[in-house]
Amino acid sequence: MLIGETLEAGSRLEFREWLAQYHHEKPEIWLLIYKKSSGKQALTLGDAVEEALCYGWIDSYEKPVDSERYALRFSPRRPGSRWSDRNRSTALKLLREGKMAPAGMEALPAEIIEQWRGEEQG
Repeated sequence: MLIGETLEAGSRLEFREWLAQYHHEKPEIWLLIYKKSSGKQALTLGDAVEEALCYGWIDSYEKPVDSERYALRFSPRRPGSRWSDRNRSTALKLLREGKMAPAGMEALPAEIIEQWRGEEQG
């Protein structure tokens, strides 16, 4: 798989702003992430995955770019796609923190929203 359009977000906020603007328009983005060994930790993998989940996107393929960076492909989740236990728990955490965007809420499995609503009422 070839690397398509890339984005080098300098911060979590910068990636979130990109997602807010383009999550409905773009079919994918290859986010450039610095390896831990580079000493240039602008945006971590964990933060990038959380922001993507907030907008209903998911990470998939990873490709090396150079000695300091790799590109990670993010794209919108397909309706009915399988959610890993890790992404389920992360999405629930993001709901509790009030970070989920409407697009992310639409992509969530119903049982996650039901669990969160139950917590909110309880």
